[in-house]
Amino acid sequence: MNGLSKERQDYFQNIIRHLEKDSRIASQENVIYTILKDVMPDTPTYLEADEFIDLLFDFIRYNKPGIRNLMYSHSYIHDHHVMRTITGNFIQQVVVRSFDKHEDGDIDTGDLSVHKLTWPYRDTDVLDPDDDPDEWLAAIKRSETWKKEQKIDRRKSGLSRIDDKAMALAKEIKEKEENT
Repeated sequence: MNGLSKERQDYFQNIIRHLEKDSRIASQENVIYTILKDVMPDTPTYLEADEFIDLLFDFIRYNKPGIRNLMYSHSYIHDHHVMRTITGNFIQQVVVRSFDKHEDGDIDTGDLSVHKLTWPYRDTDVLDPDDDPDEWLAAIKRSETWKKEQKIDRRKSGLSRIDDKAMALAKEIKEKEENT
């Protein structure tokens, strides 16, 4: 666990505390801790301890023969990374469960949402159709009307004006430098 981040260490220490209280661990400690050792660096840490542990026991129940065969094989003794051929499926299950919970809004990753606006703004850039559908439709109509009247998109017209002015200024500066 020393090579793991503090957050990851805390998460798996909590998992281990819960495991120690779980009666299902009896006679499976070696298998459980072998799997945990292999998956700790790469497994998402969004699931609650009980859910993670239930998923772990289900995984072991369905994969026990393969896990045991690999644990006592010549290849595992010489290269413990071969365990990933089996535990990779467990990591995949945790990832899928984490994504499902995230999509359902059950996981808050703490990430900030990023909104990107460009200039010149369109009315539709700053309105949310879910907040006020009528205002959103009105903004779309205004945008379409402007585009029909001007025969060009507002953003393109704004950007081209800025680019034209910047190029003209650069050309003027270059000419002044050449003349002096």
